[in-house]
Amino acid sequence: MHLRPPLTKRLTRDQLVGLDVAVGTALLLWGRPTDAQLATAGISLPSWYALLTPLACAVAARRLWPRLALGVSLAAYATMAAHGFAKFPSLAVALCLYQFAFSQPRFRAVAGLVLTEAVVGVGIAMGSSPVRFDNEWAAMWSGQSAPIVAFWAAGMMIRSQRAYDAGLRAQAERQAQARIEEAQRTVIEERLGIARELHDVMAHSMSVIAVQAGVGRHVITGHPDEAAKALTAIETVSRTALREMRALLDVLREESPADDAAASDLARPGLSDLPSLIEQTGRTGLQVELRIRGATRQVPPSIDLAGYRIVQEALTNSVKHAATTRARAQVSYHPDGIEIEVTDEGRGSPDLPGHPGPAVAPDSPGGHVGHGLIGMRERVALCGGDFAAGHLPLGGFRVWARFPTGESA
Repeated sequence: MHLRPPLTKRLTRDQLVGLDVAVGTALLLWGRPTDAQLATAGISLPSWYALLTPLACAVAARRLWPRLALGVSLAAYATMAAHGFAKFPSLAVALCLYQFAFSQPRFRAVAGLVLTEAVVGVGIAMGSSPVRFDNEWAAMWSGQSAPIVAFWAAGMMIRSQRAYDAGLRAQAERQAQARIEEAQRTVIEERLGIARELHDVMAHSMSVIAVQAGVGRHVITGHPDEAAKALTAIETVSRTALREMRALLDVLREESPADDAAASDLARPGLSDLPSLIEQTGRTGLQVELRIRGATRQVPPSIDLAGYRIVQEALTNSVKHAATTRARAQVSYHPDGIEIEVTDEGRGSPDLPGHPGPAVAPDSPGGHVGHGLIGMRERVALCGGDFAAGHLPLGGFRVWARFPTGESA
């Protein structure tokens, strides 16, 4: 980032260099001394321009090569001061020192000021005859030093201000980028949450519907009453799924379905709704034993919903993959947390006890690996709990989760 003084920050670099070239040219045009001054110095007019040209070139090139420009200007100043011209060249030195202070680090800028003051002092002393360092020299040196120090201070001040402004802009850009990243993380988390809710709401209902549809298809000819029960179950489950979907969409649209309290309740089921979930699962042919250990109590809504969804998804996996008719769900209320365990007696690992069993593809027959387990693990992690799932050594599958409630006995 190139620092610019406030008055020239809108100009391009080429325009700024052109401005410096114009100033250097002006020094050549308007810097001609009188014939008396040339006679006193003992030099001719061409010799004067030979001394002045390096100084003008230094001013013209000060923005391109600030260190070289300052060095050339000091050398030209010392030569001209030795011939008695110490006042006029100091303006060019001040211009080069300003650019040097503006563009260089602080330590180097201070060193440049010290060197410039030393060269000016020595040049003034050499211009006197004989060379002397007295009160007259001190007065001349202080008079020449004042504008030089002023130009140097201006360069340092503008540089500091521009650096401060650049820091503020960089900080604002970092904060804006952080807000963008935070918004992106929020969107990703919301997408994952929506995906989990959609999966949990629909997977269980669709599994029940699929099983009941298969039952109805097989018994519709010989046992029409059983087929009617299957169709009734399909109707009930599908209506429930539609209501849950509508409640979920209302939440996504930030609408409050005040005229439909049931839909609002279905949007956030909890552990108290497990008996109805067990009853609904039983219609698929999977008989689930529900056990409640410890004294039931109110838990945070996020844990209440997560616990229900974990039991729901675990039973859905049992219906889809386990090929069994028995499962068990247990909710244990501890003083400092809640523990949930769901097991079935379906397909387990044929390997030795303790072996987790072979890996299976997502949603494949005989396996429990898929989006459901990922969603359960994410739910537990969001609540600060622990989660484990895997095949049992003697057959079956186990899903376990523990949620901290922050309470003590």
